[in-house]
Amino acid sequence: MREFPEDVDKAEKVSQERGFKAGVLTLFQSWYPYLRMTFLSVGQSRKTRGGKDFELQIEALLDLARIPYTKQERHNRTDLILPNVDSFLQNRNITMVVSIKRTLRERWAEVAEELFNLRSPNVYLFTANENVSENHVTRICNDYNIHLVVWDDIKEKKFSDRNLVLSYTEWATESLPLMKSWW
Repeated sequence: MREFPEDVDKAEKVSQERGFKAGVLTLFQSWYPYLRMTFLSVGQSRKTRGGKDFELQIEALLDLARIPYTKQERHNRTDLILPNVDSFLQNRNITMVVSIKRTLRERWAEVAEELFNLRSPNVYLFTANENVSENHVTRICNDYNIHLVVWDDIKEKKFSDRNLVLSYTEWATESLPLMKSWW
């Protein structure tokens, strides 16, 4: 661990010799690596919390609608199986596999591959990402046959002609009722 008092003493000396601004710059330069690590750490924890919060919001909506689901353990890329794992193991055609990702950055390809490997016809990737690219849609929907679920206005503006891209409203009103055997 660095001794910050030495850095402050050095900055004070520079400040006296070359002015306040030079002293602040000296202090900032010596502390920059630590500030950067701190801010990166805070940023990562905020992103993790944001992703977890998004999952909890989806789960809360399913709870309010009394839609049965099973949460998956963290080592799986799948977040939820609707209605439950036993049903999935017996007949994948009457279940839904849902992965919830706040953003579609680099990791989405790993997620898509793992979801594709489940060989389920009803795989949905929920996202809150507003900057979904055409490349994302092509790879997720066409290459992996996964339904991408996006905000209603994103679907309307960018993907109205794409069948495998669903809005949240379409998922709730069109895809979910196909699974009537759960209720």
